Amino acid sequence: MSFLLDPVALVLLGFVSGKAYYLLSVFGDSVFRRGAVKKGLVLAGAIVVPVFWVYSALLYVSSIYFPWPLPHWYGGTDWMLNSGLPLGLTRSSGSDVLAIVFFAAYPLWFYAGTRLGLSGHRQTSRQILSERRRIVSDLVAATFPVGGAITPGASQVDTAALVESLFTKIPPLFEDALTTILFAFDSRFLVLAFTGRFRRFVDLDGGETTMLEKRKYLRAWNSNPYLVGIAQMLRITASYGYYTRPQVYQLLGYAGPMTPNLPPWFVSGEAAAGEGHSSP
Repeated sequence: MSFLLDPVALVLLGFVSGKAYYLLSVFGDSVFRRGAVKKGLVLAGAIVVPVFWVYSALLYVSSIYFPWPLPHWYGGTDWMLNSGLPLGLTRSSGSDVLAIVFFAAYPLWFYAGTRLGLSGHRQTSRQILSERRRIVSDLVAATFPVGGAITPGASQVDTAALVESLFTKIPPLFEDALTTILFAFDSRFLVLAFTGRFRRFVDLDGGETTMLEKRKYLRAWNSNPYLVGIAQMLRITASYGYYTRPQVYQLLGYAGPMTPNLPPWFVSGEAAAGEGHSSP
């Protein structure tokens, strides 16, 4: 911490806090309460800024050295004013006044970081739905590709549209949770961790018939003991849209229509008990 590095560090921490707030709030109030989360963002600043104040002030008055409590590299005042560079600055009455001004600006640096973290992320419901449709389309196409074990691929029987219709039938809480999982599945950081490519899932490969990278990513999820449960849930969701298509279940020798057993919250009464429904 120093007068040169503190503003940068505070902006970065504010940026991370802003991004975290965005991730917790963008998918809707049904899962996350935005007001409570925003209070958490304020609380983060109320913790981070005083820590910087205390540590940097103790350095400035040479009550501790840098990088206390690790081995001594620089004197506290020297580090705060020069940041390890040969600037030759020393403490004086003028530097004390400037130090007070710098310390007073610390909350502003953190706030600026949060604004950067939040900028560009005021997505409308239409934008979120558009991104979700794109992810679903590529997910089902990679799960059931053209030329796979069953002749028609998911894209050829409009599987994505049926999966999207599922979102209008399940409770809002489940819809938000599944949307959150899809956005996480599509994230660049998870794709980077499993494939070495810093791209979104939807940006892997080149076209509908080229699914090598997407399928490699799917296999990585299915082989990971911590993610296999989520991967199976995504596959079941894709299967709902694929195997309930007449072009598919007729090839399997099933007369149809193929209707999954519905959970109690999906419909009420007799259908909830499974009457009149056949399992895929």
